[in-house]
Amino acid sequence: LTTFYTQSMEKPITLTRYVDPKKTAAALYTLPVEDAPIKRTTLNTYKTKKLTVDKQATIEGQLWYRLRDGSTFIGWTKAANLTATNPFDPIEYDKAVTAYSRVKTAPGNAVWTKPYKTEGANLINQLSVYSGKKMRILREAKTPITTWYQFSVDGKTIGWVDTRALTTFYTQSMEKPITLTRYVDPKKTAAALYTLPVEDPPIKRTTLDTYKTKKLTVDKQATIEGQLWYRLRDGSIFIGWTKAANLITSNT
Repeated sequence: LTTFYTQSMEKPITLTRYVDPKKTAAALYTLPVEDAPIKRTTLNTYKTKKLTVDKQATIEGQLWYRLRDGSTFIGWTKAANLTATNPFDPIEYDKAVTAYSRVKTAPGNAVWTKPYKTEGANLINQLSVYSGKKMRILREAKTPITTWYQFSVDGKTIGWVDTRALTTFYTQSMEKPITLTRYVDPKKTAAALYTLPVEDPPIKRTTLDTYKTKKLTVDKQATIEGQLWYRLRDGSIFIGWTKAANLITSNT
């Protein structure tokens, strides 16, 4: 026999590599040999990942790399299937924001696990799935392509979308300071109080019935989609936002 691979041929090394976008169909193997029974998966699984090379071996004139995804061994592949050039867009900033949006342009837009073309970005769904939904905006990130929003629907975090595909109907900049005294309209005690001036069940706090006997202070107002909202306090305690139409100026 001619033995073309033994473990003694493996040499330790530390490198960072990425999947060559043209080689996503190439395979990963348990050992540095193209043998169907030891095929693990294809590089497509890791096309959005930064990978670590921890061993190399030259087998029959071909250089192979052993790869890890973080601390997890994922297999061997030929070095030619990888690139040292980072193919991912950088994230210029990523910050928490508070806003609400709706889908404006669904065709050609999708939702991603991270901003599109950044490391770890995988497709979740087409944006059209969320048409008509109130999308609570949680974070904003900037890449060279555009600005991205991370959003939740019905209290569940979904993913990231291009801000150009959305219409944003509430931002905190719409809130204006004001000082007024108001009381609950006896006919509106079933109306809700929300954490923000948007009727969205996950941010409902309670109903106005809790405060029907109280003198309340309005400390902010916001006009959202043509509706005037007031932010209320019971003494010094924030109790929530409700539509101005649910309140009256006198308790008599």
